Amino acid sequence: MAFVSCHEKYDNPNHNLTEDAFAELRHDEYYVSSDEIRNEIDRIIGREGIALSMDKHAHNYYKDKKRLMWISKAGVEDRADTLLRYLKEASEFGLDTKMFRTEQIESDIECVRNLDVLGDNAQDLNVVMARLEYNLTKAYFRYSSGMNFGFVNPDYLFNSLEEYSVDSVTTKFRQLCDLRVKRADNKFYSSIIAKAFNDSVGDFLRASRPKGTLHEELVKRLAINSLTDSQRLKTICNLERCRWRLKTHSDYESYKKYVIVNIPSYTLKAVDGKEILNMRIGVGAVSTKTPLLSSDIMRMDLNPQWIIPKNIAKGMVHSYNYMHRMGMFILDKKLGKLPPEKASYEKIMNREQFIIQAGGPKNSLGRIIFRFDNNFSVFLHDTSTPWMLQRSRRAISHGCVRVEKPLDLALFMLEENDSQLVERITYSMTVKLVNEKDSLKNSNIDKKKLINSVKIKPSVPVFITYYTVFPDSEGIMREYGDVYGYDKAMIEELSPFVK
Repeated sequence: MAFVSCHEKYDNPNHNLTEDAFAELRHDEYYVSSDEIRNEIDRIIGREGIALSMDKHAHNYYKDKKRLMWISKAGVEDRADTLLRYLKEASEFGLDTKMFRTEQIESDIECVRNLDVLGDNAQDLNVVMARLEYNLTKAYFRYSSGMNFGFVNPDYLFNSLEEYSVDSVTTKFRQLCDLRVKRADNKFYSSIIAKAFNDSVGDFLRASRPKGTLHEELVKRLAINSLTDSQRLKTICNLERCRWRLKTHSDYESYKKYVIVNIPSYTLKAVDGKEILNMRIGVGAVSTKTPLLSSDIMRMDLNPQWIIPKNIAKGMVHSYNYMHRMGMFILDKKLGKLPPEKASYEKIMNREQFIIQAGGPKNSLGRIIFRFDNNFSVFLHDTSTPWMLQRSRRAISHGCVRVEKPLDLALFMLEENDSQLVERITYSMTVKLVNEKDSLKNSNIDKKKLINSVKIKPSVPVFITYYTVFPDSEGIMREYGDVYGYDKAMIEELSPFVK
């Protein structure tokens, strides 16, 4: 194949052109220097310091002279536009875009792309690019960390609320929360830096947003223009709770079968696919709060004995008639089981003796208790005073959760419909027992039907939560009172992040 030109040959007038020939076209205002940009970033870091924990990682990134993430000599990378788009949508989740410096970032991107560095409002291009680079990274780290793990650490916040004196010198804080939430660590920040350079910022930020029906409903609620300031802040607090990710469990909505206890609404919901069991509950009083936690219900004990806590037992020591009437006895570490008259205040305080309430209808734990591992010795259980669950305010216990429908909950725990086991559980929870001594002598009791304990296989996840905006039994979003004052503490902690 041959190509032939029919045009006459012309000499190229630029064939001897050298780089020096372009020198006269150079404009200093358009000159980009990576050294000047890095020096300016160092100056910004020195001026601003570390306002939030996320900012430390941005500081360290530039102090280690890592590669610039958002800009180059060619200008602003497209991933900066992707990040800006997500930052501008942050207000939909109750976040203040000022914490991400969204307006400044948008202005600086426009300035760099338009080379708007001449005229009366002239800015140094390297200063603008340095500010843009740093603000984008800072915003990226803040948004990514907050949306993935929450802006508040509940384990730290709630476990720093209530002081109590151990002695005249030592003061400690009550542990009110053991959610064990995930937090952003060095590995996380390394991964999101890699995503930026791989141009997968959009996919990552989209996946960072919490999933689940509750979060979706709260976002819709926040968009309602008629919300009062109080309602808006309450909604924002609950959106923040949706962002917490637990180390030990997935989000409760991801399980087919689970139990969720919500303290402010005084309700328990047991879910097994499309089957839902709702009931009233009683929770810890303000002075003896029910802790926030997640665990797995592994066993249910029927007609359990109650080892009465020392702070309650010390007031019962000389109430012999009451202890007899309520089926209580003394357990001495050396002497074994003793009658109430043998109770010693000193030994109870030294944990050498314990007051035990035998199983039966008078037992404060009721006829059944649902056990799961936790650091507080709190459980779900029946109650000997079911009438108290008809109250509107039900913060009444010493920390455990009292349930309205204990038998229904027990049957819910069973994986298979074992009719014989169902019969034994039902019998054990309804047979007349006065106390341990009487139950052994009572000839009307069918001991073969009695069952003391049932293992739950597989175990059922349980979540003790604190949502002040939460769906009721009909699925309608309702507001509930801030029983323990946790919303108030959260609003203060969230103040740098919300508008």
